[in-house]
Amino acid sequence: MLALLFHGKGSSPEKINWLTRPFRNMGFRVEAPKIDEVADGVLIGSRIIENEKDPVITGGHSMGGTVALLLAAKYPKKVKCVIAVAAPVDRVLQLKWLEKGEEGSVRRALYNDIVARLSMKDLEESSPIRYINSEYPPVIYIRGNADDIVPAEHLELLKRKASEYGFKVIELTIEGMGHTPRSQHVKVIEDFIKSNINQCLTS
Repeated sequence: MLALLFHGKGSSPEKINWLTRPFRNMGFRVEAPKIDEVADGVLIGSRIIENEKDPVITGGHSMGGTVALLLAAKYPKKVKCVIAVAAPVDRVLQLKWLEKGEEGSVRRALYNDIVARLSMKDLEESSPIRYINSEYPPVIYIRGNADDIVPAEHLELLKRKASEYGFKVIELTIEGMGHTPRSQHVKVIEDFIKSNINQCLTS
């Protein structure tokens, strides 16, 4: 089975070894394409999924997690499980959160970057929350309680949709982890994925 995994904004496939490694170690085929934005991530991911005969897992960090969640909505019969790490579920909600960042902060820089490139309509149309329905696959959602980029509201939104439509959310909140995992968080993430992947695939 293929694990199709996406990096975050301004990152690269090489920088998500902490996410690709557990899947390689479990014997999955792994593809981690380079992407620039949610839209091209969905295009690239769609091509890969459409060429796959077998079911796939999608996953990603931050923006890459948004891509993974969107692909699950687009291909609910092929995507059997999603791994979302610190991923925005509602991009309009995310923009409003980033706007509150102080001038000169990473949050504010991300806000400025988004509004320079994307309209509110673009953000609405690329929000996973808009497309989740009763066919949606299970999700493993991992975040840190010290994440100041993507707030906990995204996980809560996803859980409300799961309750409404009857799919499973397997969640982990890591004490002290910010938006990007550090070395001390890698094994926690790896162990959690390994412990829960079968439950995700068979739910």
